[in-house]
Amino acid sequence: MIEPLKVGVIGLGFFGLRHARIYAEHLRAELVGVCDRDPERTSEATRITGAAGFADYRALLGLPGLHAVSICLPDRLHEEAAIAAAEAGKAILLEKPLAHTASAARRIMEAVERNGIRLMVGHILRFDPRYVQTFHAAAPERLGEPIHLRAKRNGIRSTARRLGGASSILFYMGVHDVDAMQWIARSRIRRVYAQKRSVLGNGNEDALYAVVNFENGAIGSIDYSWAWPDGLMNGFRSALEIVGTRSATYLDCSDQGFFTVEDQGTSGGDTHLWPEVNGRIAGDLADELDHFVKATLSGQPYLQDPREALDAIPVLDALARSAETGLPVEVER
Repeated sequence: MIEPLKVGVIGLGFFGLRHARIYAEHLRAELVGVCDRDPERTSEATRITGAAGFADYRALLGLPGLHAVSICLPDRLHEEAAIAAAEAGKAILLEKPLAHTASAARRIMEAVERNGIRLMVGHILRFDPRYVQTFHAAAPERLGEPIHLRAKRNGIRSTARRLGGASSILFYMGVHDVDAMQWIARSRIRRVYAQKRSVLGNGNEDALYAVVNFENGAIGSIDYSWAWPDGLMNGFRSALEIVGTRSATYLDCSDQGFFTVEDQGTSGGDTHLWPEVNGRIAGDLADELDHFVKATLSGQPYLQDPREALDAIPVLDALARSAETGLPVEVER
C-alpha cells in the first residue's frame, strides 16, 4: 500500500480550517498536525479532524515523518513560515499571494531552491472550471492576437473591516486577477497606472482602478473594490474578458447559479469555490488540495510553476506605488 502524504496546516483561519478538513477526509493524505497562535482555533481544528494541535509552527515542522505543510497565514507572515518549512525540507502549499512584497517573495523562492524542496502557491482560479475554460478559449490559435482584457473583483466592506491592516485589496483580492490575466493573455504585465480611494476607514483601500500594459502589446483594465454593502449576493462578484483579433471570450461570476428568495431579499450560495456537499468540502479548493497531494506523492510537476506565481507580486508592488504617486509605474522584475 502506498504511504499517504503526511501533512500539517499552519494557520487555522477561514482557509486553514478548510485545508485541515479536506486533508482529514482525503484518501491519500494523513493530517498529522494543525497549528495556530489562537488556542480556540487550534482546539476547534483538533476536535473536527483529530489531528495533533500546536501553538508554534516550528514544533509542527519537527513532527517525525511530516512530508508537507499548507501555510494559510496572513500574507505578511508568509516569509518567515515558508522559509522555516523550506529549511525543514517540507513540500509547501502556500496560500496566495506568495508574499506581501516582491523582495519577500524572492527570498522565499531562494530558500525553496536552496533547500531543493517543492512549492505550490494556492492560486485557486487555476482550478476553477470557468477560468480554465476561458484560458483554453483564449489559446492563440483561437483568439488570435490579444487586443484588450478586463478584470473585475468586487467584495463587501465587512471583509475589509475583518482584515484591517493585515492585508490589502491588492494582495488579498487583486493577486487573483493579476495572475489570471497574465496566464490567460500568455503575457506578463510590464507597466501599470492605478488610482485608489479610501473613504470608509476600514484600514484598507476601498477601491482601486488601473490600466495595465502587457509585454505582447495588449492593454487591460482592473476594477477592484470591497466597498460594496454587506448585502451583496454571495459577498463578491467577479468577471474577466479578453478580446483578440479572431475571437473574444468572457466569464461572469456575479452569481453562482443558485438563489434563495425570502421576504427580506434574495441571497445566493457558493457552488464553485468550496461548497459543502453531503458533509464534505468540494469544488475548486478541494481540487487544488487533491492536486497538491497527488503531485507531491507522485513527483509530477505542480499545475503552476511557482515562478509564475512570483511573477504576479512585482505587478502588485507596482500597482501600489502607482496608486500612491498617481503616476504610471514600470514593473520591476
